[in-house]
Amino acid sequence: MEEINVWLIGGGLAVGLVFGVLAQRLRFCMVAAAGNWLSFRDNRQISAILAAFLVAIAGTQFLEISGRIAIDEAGYRNAQFDWLGVILGGLIFGIGASFAGGCAARTVVKTSEGNLHSLVALLSFMIFAAITQYGWLEPARLAMTAKTAVELESGDAGLFAVLGMPALWVAVIACVVVLGVLIYEARRNISWNYILGGAAIGALVILSWYITGDLAQDEFDPQKPSAITISGPMARFGYMLTGAIPTLSFQIAFVIGVAVAALLSALITRDFRIIAIRPGMLKYAVFGGALMGIGGIVAYGCNIGQGLSGASTLSLESLLAVAGMAGGAVIGVRYLDRGGADD
Repeated sequence: MEEINVWLIGGGLAVGLVFGVLAQRLRFCMVAAAGNWLSFRDNRQISAILAAFLVAIAGTQFLEISGRIAIDEAGYRNAQFDWLGVILGGLIFGIGASFAGGCAARTVVKTSEGNLHSLVALLSFMIFAAITQYGWLEPARLAMTAKTAVELESGDAGLFAVLGMPALWVAVIACVVVLGVLIYEARRNISWNYILGGAAIGALVILSWYITGDLAQDEFDPQKPSAITISGPMARFGYMLTGAIPTLSFQIAFVIGVAVAALLSALITRDFRIIAIRPGMLKYAVFGGALMGIGGIVAYGCNIGQGLSGASTLSLESLLAVAGMAGGAVIGVRYLDRGGADD
């Protein structure tokens, strides 16, 4: 029997439990942020997301620049620059998240709250993520990457390496930009609960890098540092339909922790209730979940993986994926606001 890395599995579960409670209470969601801002100019979710990005980037860059964690060894920073995959996958994911009624984390949380639309979307997400990662869509995905991806001369997708600038300068500029946008958005309505909650989620990203890059390291079984993500574990859960049981990992434990904590939080706060799928919306749940699964794998991560975790490394690929996801969410929200769901 394979020995379990307690720091890796226990750490992933603990981070997931805290994330699940925060995400459930804050309604932390890329789609909600886009929809509320576009429709009502409600900037609370956007403030939470910006605070999460600010803390995650600042802390992750400190870990790397100080030499504490080898962030450059993470998958987000490899030399293969799949520009088309991350942009197209991000766009597909963002549109799908809008149709599904929430981004990756929000779909897990809403399912734990008893929302049947989210449950269907989550199952579709899992199945199509597995198909794209391991099944009949895998050859097309790999072929597209082979034809369009380029090798970076720098050997590192980090923004500082691509631009040829000192890492500290790039990190400071990135933090100043995000802070400036946060201040600009908060000038009309400062919601400290959301800002502090978002900052706590950003801190979980930093903690994840520290756990996987330091505390969980074993000299006989070295691991590359990683942080929180959802689309990868969803693909592995979907692959379970073939009878394969996924190996426990930090990411798998994280998703389990998110689901359990969101359920317990919903029960304690009496937010749990079975919500039926609205007439005519089943197709959006299935289609949205499918797009999330495909897009999340093509983009090498969801809004949590490529978003918070990837962007915290200042990977150019991750930043392009985030832009694609944000654009897709806006397109999807606009379509639904114009009556698309009533077609």
